[in-house]
Amino acid sequence: MLRPCVNIRMLGLIDYSSACEIQQREKLRVLEKESPGCVFFLEHHPVITLGRHCGAGDILYPETFLDKQGYSVARSSRGGNVTVHEPGQLVVYYVLPVKSKDSAAFVSGIAGPVISALNSHFGTNLSFPAENPGIWQDGKKCASIGFDLRQGVSMHGMAVNVCNSLLGFSFVNPCGMSSSVMTTLSALAERNVTVEETASLLASIYV
Repeated sequence: MLRPCVNIRMLGLIDYSSACEIQQREKLRVLEKESPGCVFFLEHHPVITLGRHCGAGDILYPETFLDKQGYSVARSSRGGNVTVHEPGQLVVYYVLPVKSKDSAAFVSGIAGPVISALNSHFGTNLSFPAENPGIWQDGKKCASIGFDLRQGVSMHGMAVNVCNSLLGFSFVNPCGMSSSVMTTLSALAERNVTVEETASLLASIYV
């Protein structure tokens, strides 16, 4: 559970590199005890990000093809392998002090309240299975989770597919899996869900 004094920032639609720079600056502030930490809510322009464990076969097309489809490719310091960010997907970055060396406990502590809020508000039946990291319902994945917990401060976080097209996932094996497992919150809730509605709901967890 996050401390109630954590800061909240809504960044809107920004590119991936800018978001990484913002996180790095906040990480330094946390390390220097100038900030209790911050949770950032945002969307990204289309980008495929490669985590520290990304395999060569997880991207199915050359970068020249991806670029023509409007998707850039970027390296990420987070764990996991390849994932996709695109408009209509809510990205939540957590730059927070990490006191426990139990990374699984930290991640489940972030995911638990998010899942509870989503299920209560949207009538979904989401879960966080230990064998398949991420947020799932009935064999379909609507959110990816990946952190960098080095130096005692977290970076990165989760990406919730809200109303995005999922096009970018057809170009990769997301988290080493077939793109067919991906879904959106709108599909699971059986109504049109917006990024703004979802961001407001999840931000209320930390207020």
